[in-house]
Amino acid sequence: MKKSTKSKIEFFFFKLFIDIFKVFPYRFTRSFLAKLFVFGTSAFNIRLSVAKKQLKMVFPDKTEKEIKTILKKMFYNMGLTTAESYFGNTEKLFETCETKGWENLKGAVEKRKGVILVTGHFGNWELAGKYIAAHFDMAVVGKRQRNRYFDNYTNAVRLKDNVIVIDKKNALRPILKMLGEGYIVSLLMDQNAGRNGVLTDFLGHEASTFVGAAKIAIKTGCPIAPAYAIRKDDGSHLFICEDIISPEGFKNNLEDITKFTEIISKNIEKYIYQYPHLWFWVHKRWKGYKKARKI
Repeated sequence: MKKSTKSKIEFFFFKLFIDIFKVFPYRFTRSFLAKLFVFGTSAFNIRLSVAKKQLKMVFPDKTEKEIKTILKKMFYNMGLTTAESYFGNTEKLFETCETKGWENLKGAVEKRKGVILVTGHFGNWELAGKYIAAHFDMAVVGKRQRNRYFDNYTNAVRLKDNVIVIDKKNALRPILKMLGEGYIVSLLMDQNAGRNGVLTDFLGHEASTFVGAAKIAIKTGCPIAPAYAIRKDDGSHLFICEDIISPEGFKNNLEDITKFTEIISKNIEKYIYQYPHLWFWVHKRWKGYKKARKI
């Protein structure tokens, strides 16, 4: 079967799924999808073994029961995020959101150098992006999905809420352009970077980490704003904007870029330790550390 034909068939069933669940009340869909993610990933072992292996690697002292609980909560959160992203009313979802450290982000924007917002696949990061885009000019850098129909549909949903998507493959020029225009540009820094990253410590283990945020900040002088989406136990959302990280004093060489990258990465790390059930453990985060550049 041709790749394009396969993509069309996949997208047909995806749209059918969307259309069917739009008929049901949102509260039902939200609850159903959360439970479906927990059941489906367990029944069919969808990335379950990868997530479990990595959790045990980072938390060797946790019991089997504790690991299982974290995984269940993680997949439940993924189901809720999916429901909120494709079926939720954005304005009503905003009513469930509160912020902490918003003045940090506002202050960074007011410097008029553009802002690099660094975050990870944490909580409902999609909703956080939409919330920020409701107040500031916002763009996110993302990798194109294998299925271009699904990718186009998802990006259209984002654009509807004023979130501009930059293709990760050719991102540098549009990033610099938007920073120059005062945009906040969001980068997800918690995935394996392979040969495109530098060797850092991440959650106690060697990992390859993307250097884009550090290199661009050093080059342009724009501030870095670490920000995270926390789903609270009652289902509401807390968006935390950490203290701004300045590139001042760092030079454009491998040693300084690596040091700066690790500072940013450590900021992400502390939230994963605090809220392990909200992070996306299904990524093979440590797979490519041997390919990373070293000082």
